[in-house]
Amino acid sequence: MYTLLTGATGLVGRYLVRDLLLNGHELAVVVRPSRRQSPRERIEEILQHWETELGRPLPRPVVLSGDIAEPGFGLSDEDREWVKAHVTSIIHSAAILEFYGKDRAGEPWRSNLNGTQNMIQLCRDLEIRDIHHVSTAYVAGLQTGRAMEDNLDVGQTFRNDYEESKFLAEKLVRQIDFADHVTIYRPAVISGDSLTGYTNTYHGIYLYLRLLALMIPAIPPGPDGKRHTPVRLRMTGDERRNIIPVEWVSAVMCRIFETPEARGKTFHIAPDNPISARQMIEYCGEYFNSTGATFCGHDAPMEEVDRTVNEDQWMFERLIRENAETYAPYERTDNTFDMTNTKTFAGDIVCPDIDKTVIFRYIDYGNEDKWGKRKPAAARVNFWAEDQLSAAASRAGDGSTVVGIDVLGAGGVQLTLHMNGQSLVSVERGLPEGDVPVLTISSNDLAAVSRGERPAEVLHAAWQNCTADQARELSDAIAAGITSEVVGTRS
Repeated sequence: MYTLLTGATGLVGRYLVRDLLLNGHELAVVVRPSRRQSPRERIEEILQHWETELGRPLPRPVVLSGDIAEPGFGLSDEDREWVKAHVTSIIHSAAILEFYGKDRAGEPWRSNLNGTQNMIQLCRDLEIRDIHHVSTAYVAGLQTGRAMEDNLDVGQTFRNDYEESKFLAEKLVRQIDFADHVTIYRPAVISGDSLTGYTNTYHGIYLYLRLLALMIPAIPPGPDGKRHTPVRLRMTGDERRNIIPVEWVSAVMCRIFETPEARGKTFHIAPDNPISARQMIEYCGEYFNSTGATFCGHDAPMEEVDRTVNEDQWMFERLIRENAETYAPYERTDNTFDMTNTKTFAGDIVCPDIDKTVIFRYIDYGNEDKWGKRKPAAARVNFWAEDQLSAAASRAGDGSTVVGIDVLGAGGVQLTLHMNGQSLVSVERGLPEGDVPVLTISSNDLAAVSRGERPAEVLHAAWQNCTADQARELSDAIAAGITSEVVGTRS
């Protein structure tokens, strides 16, 4: 049975797609089309990125076109029926990190609160009873003392609409009365990959890193070889920052998801050793070979710098004030999070510290990526397996034999095939249940067979759950179907 994942194109979602597929889970994703790509193409681009990094082909999830902000996710009737027949669990990861909205008809309320309402109703209607909801540690809002995993509403106030929208969404999730289990994940501030620097979003820590990367290199070094970049900061330098790398978040979430005993609990996902504001400034100073930042405290009087006297300082302070205003409420305070449940079930997965090496990686990657302006490598697909097999199906008569095909790599797909003798009758999305024959093959090999460049024998050894004679018969039937389809198309 399949797990339905929302938010698959987000930063955490991309890692969950990778890790769940690597761990052998059968996955379906709900994805919106973009201006330039279909849902299938968006997921294909993400998976080709992972295949390049991993050096191996991956299976493809079932891709459903939809929008979490629409009732029923905007799924077609056919897709709803597929979900009802195949999906037993959901990971609701989709959300938008927008801090302030004009009203509750727009963001972040539309995605974070209304999207969660739609998720709950969809699960109720389609009888999905194993629910995993990705909240945020900052549902804790402004509260003193340790924020406990088992608590939600303690009378706290909130720094912004994002926190409150996620708080109200989690409140709805906790009120679900039809599910067997409701498991809640509360990550802190998620940053890029600590090993590669990769990210596809530039919120939070990246706002500050980007500002520094744009401002400081423009200042020429002084006689001492250092760039003098005077700026006063309304901080003490000791403020903690609960920043966690995305690959660790995904690893912890997958462990919890795969542990039956963890069902129904709430998990804070936060760092063991939070980075301080002073450490961040010092690391950046070392990277850019600069000095001049001064920690003035939260309430120190700070008069406007005379631009005619020190234009560099005036510019730095103005840009930081204008660009970092969104995050100002976090400059004074950050919470302390209880992680009893997380340590119980995933305590052996150690959170990497956001240290100097990691900060350097983030800046390097940001520069290479032009801080989100670099165009991603376009997905290259010469052979969409689903299209080829669907076109090859005669859709005439009944398919008395049911088999599965799991096509790995570019343009791959997971399908159920209905065979009748030597004919491919029809196809359905997703692998079949039960102990039935399943063909696992690379898209390159299947494409070569379809073009007549390689014989059907290529498929024989790739079958599971069937005899050698069955494998030969099934392989010959599939090869005949897709070969004739290619020939017919070319003619």
